[in-house]
Amino acid sequence: MNKIPETINVISFDLDDTLWPCMQTIMHAEEQLMQWLASRARQLTEAHTIHSLREHRRELARQEPAIAHDLNLLREIQLRQLLQEFDHDPGIAAEAVDYFQEFRNLVEPYPDVIPSLTRLKTDYTLVSVTNGTTELDKTPLKGIFHHSLNARQVGHAKPHPAIFERVVEITGSNPDQILHIGDDPLRDVESARNFGLRTLWLNRHEMPWPDEIERAEIEITSLSELQE
Repeated sequence: MNKIPETINVISFDLDDTLWPCMQTIMHAEEQLMQWLASRARQLTEAHTIHSLREHRRELARQEPAIAHDLNLLREIQLRQLLQEFDHDPGIAAEAVDYFQEFRNLVEPYPDVIPSLTRLKTDYTLVSVTNGTTELDKTPLKGIFHHSLNARQVGHAKPHPAIFERVVEITGSNPDQILHIGDDPLRDVESARNFGLRTLWLNRHEMPWPDEIERAEIEITSLSELQE
């Protein structure tokens, strides 16, 4: 078992690929969105695939870095542009994003997540931090976290330190009293450590650690390995 340092009173968690598998959820949501668009914007879906739409969004993010952190706004702007380009009603772009988001919220937590978070919640302030768009109140983790933050709310995506700065503000804790748990060596471990947080790498799939980044203080493959 890996023991949480005694000085910790706040634990922040990444969401995607830390508390649930991400890609299968996004793929399902994008497939559902394409079907929705096919009945309303046939010329667009005949010209584009899920893959080409992703590439289009990446290019839009490069062109508009000020909004690159707001993934749903980026998707809406993209769809508005493409709908207009293919002579469809651009006014349905916001409705399309809302439809996508319904499926983006259909996450399935890993088996260790709910029991571990329920146990930890009794002794620690729990904060979720994510670059993604999942709305926790619409997932099986509703009511578990004391605070939830995402990139859209704070104006920047990890590895920018803004989201960890906000964790410090809303919890009233010092950075070294906060343990951040995530799956990404750069966006989670290094960015949290650079802001002064303690770090834990949740390496569910036993991936190799990148040589150029200093390792996290603790490494586990399941939250059930944590000991308070």
